[in-house]
Amino acid sequence: MPFIPEQPKTPASIGDISIALTDYVDEETQSTASYEVQVLQADGSLFRLAVGDLAPHLTPQQVTALQDFMAAMRILAQGLLP
Repeated sequence: MPFIPEQPKTPASIGDISIALTDYVDEETQSTASYEVQVLQADGSLFRLAVGDLAPHLTPQQVTALQDFMAAMRILAQGLLP
């Protein structure tokens, strides 16, 4: 009797999406944006985790908006200091 054959896996939906934005203190180091996307199978289990650099997928307007957002977050973070 042969082993039970492996069922083919097919991506069926998108699960959680995570975005990481990093604004470095060192102004010579360019800020980064990365993504992580869960690609799920029909049963909800993970098919694969897609990760990568978000920057090539952003429009110039989105880059500007994210830079403004990170600048605002840096100002808020200053409030943590005594």
